[in-house]
Order: sequence, then structure tokens, then C-alpha cells
Amino acid sequence: MRLFRSPNLIVVLYLASVAGACSADKGGTSVAESPPPTASAADAIDAPSNVVDLSASSSETPEAVDDLGPIVVAHKFGDTEVPRDPQRVISLGVSDQDVLLALGVVPVGILDWFGDQPFAVWPWARDLLGDAEPLVIPSAEPSPELIAGLQPDLIVAVSSGLTKQQYETLSEIAPTVASPPGHDDWSAPWQVRTRLIGEIFDRSDETNAMVAQVEGRFAEIRIGNPAFEDATAAVAFSINGQLGAYTSADVRAQIMESLGFATPSAFGELVSNGFWVPFSEERIDLLDTDVVFWLTTDATALEAVVELPLRRGLGAATEGREVFISGELSGAFSFASPLSINFVLDEITPELQLAIDGDPTTVVPSAKAVGAAD
Repeated sequence: MRLFRSPNLIVVLYLASVAGACSADKGGTSVAESPPPTASAADAIDAPSNVVDLSASSSETPEAVDDLGPIVVAHKFGDTEVPRDPQRVISLGVSDQDVLLALGVVPVGILDWFGDQPFAVWPWARDLLGDAEPLVIPSAEPSPELIAGLQPDLIVAVSSGLTKQQYETLSEIAPTVASPPGHDDWSAPWQVRTRLIGEIFDRSDETNAMVAQVEGRFAEIRIGNPAFEDATAAVAFSINGQLGAYTSADVRAQIMESLGFATPSAFGELVSNGFWVPFSEERIDLLDTDVVFWLTTDATALEAVVELPLRRGLGAATEGREVFISGELSGAFSFASPLSINFVLDEITPELQLAIDGDPTTVVPSAKAVGAAD
């Protein structure tokens, strides 16, 4: 029996935008020539205060913990009672493993949504994995039998977009927490997702600290770059020839907004359902913004974007206000966890500063690297 049927278009679009991050040798072009930050993922959230061993998070004895009873967590499909000291946790969300690892919770199994990373853990979180080797659950139709075989006592699917049927199937295996209530699939802000995972483990103080640290970085960058404030930015993509852009309901646009940029209101007006808006090349004028952020899937998609005839007429293209991201950085941008956002901010801030400096002769390194600028 299969748990997840073939992904629908929305999920394909979500994941395809980061498919180019599978590995550096698959044609992706990094934003900057410099290597990624050498600081560990723990450092990215002010470790050790924000990265706490679950076993050391409480002085309560196991008996005392049991006496407290289960934790009731509200999510999209209702309330779930979860054990207070789960020992075998499965991560089924796109980026749930990041927050789990930051809390010192090492999953016994992780769903590999994209990227083909070792143990489905990306570089910005890998140090937190230690010597553990969680089972990688393939995203291509993972079966409930496989998940049940791991004997989980908790399933975390906060950033998964589970259907009601999938949730009910998983709940027969172990207590399952789905996406946050009050949000469409894939549209819950990263802060909300992070805090929900904190609630699951009764460790909201720690996840609140993670959120505060990242929001503090956003604030510092905004203060240091007043030109970002209220400038418009489009996070755009091209997937199998389909052009599109992400709306304010998507985490990628939300990251740009946290830096002070505004997402064009037209995107929200054009979308009928979901977090992205498609358009033809003839409507590429929708990307007539102060900065255009191109997320690409692979070398072929990257070349297709650069060679779009009408793209070259955009003010952002003629005045050097485009940023191109792929590889690990594209993955981090779409992961949108406290760990990956720190990774993103280290890399994209210098690019944005150059793109919006008001001088059309300034060359943005990522644009030059892909042949979109001289």
C-alpha cells in the first residue's frame, strides 16, 4: 500500500524550484564564488543555547514526565495527544528535520523530499546529526508499511501538506502532527512551523529563541540597508518552460519581505489558489520590479531563463538588478528553516546590496556567473 500518491502540480512546483540543489555537479550555479559559511548549523542559531540535548532538557525523572500526561497539540486536522518523551520520531515535513535536530531530537527516519543529501540532512544542519544514520524514506511513494516498520512513537509532518486520508493512515501508526491550523498547505510562515514543533515537545522557549535570533538578523539587515525598505522584489522561476512567481503566501517571498522588500500585489490578485502565479513570457512585465530573484532547477532551466528574449527588456535585466540562485543556496531558500535562513542571509545580502545600489553599471556576481551580465 502506498501512503502518498503521485505529487500534484502544487507539490511539483514547490519541489521543482529547488531540484537544482540536488548537488553542485548537476549544473547549478552558485550565487557567489566564495565558499559557503564554515560556521556550523549550531552556530547559526547561537549554539549552544538554542541547540539542546532532548535528554537534558528537563530534570524530571521519566516517571515524573509520564505523570504529566501527554501534550495536546492543535494542527490542521484537529488535536493530537503526543507523548512527552518520544524516543522514535519520524520527520515527514519538507524541513521539519532542521528544527528537530536543533532541539537535539534525531529522527529515526526522514522523508527525502528533494536534494539527495546524506541521510536527507542538508549541510547547514549536518553537524547536528552527529554519528546518527536515520533511515532515508524515499519521497517517491513512501509506504505506511515502511514507516510502521520504524516503530515510531511520534510522526512530525508540520511542513508536509498531508491530506486528511494520509493523516488518518499515519495516525493509525503513531500520533501524528500535521501542518499548522489556519493556513493553506505550504503557506504557513516559517515562524509558525518552527513554533508548532516547539509545542510538540513542550519546548517553546527554545523554538521562540530560534525565531527571535533569525528575526533579529532580519532587523539588523534592514537597518543596515535602508534601500531594501519598500523596494519591490519578485521571486521568479521557470519550470519546464512555465514561468511563474511566488506570492506573499510562500515562504520564499516571505523571506524577501522580512528583509524589507515588497511582493507585487498583482501576484496575489492573479493567483486563484496556492502560493504561486503562472504567466506566459508575454506577461514577463509582471516582473518589472526593483529586484528579480531567479530560482532555477538545473543548468537547462538556468540557460532557458537567461535566453528568454523578453526577459532582456526588463528594467531589472538592463540595469543589473537580477539575482540568480541555485545549488545548495536554492535549497536553503526554499527550506526556510531557522538553520537554512541563516545560511541564506549570509549569501544573498551582498548580492542584494549590489543589485539595488542605484548604479546600473554595478555587476551582480551571480548574474555575471550565468552570463546574464557582462
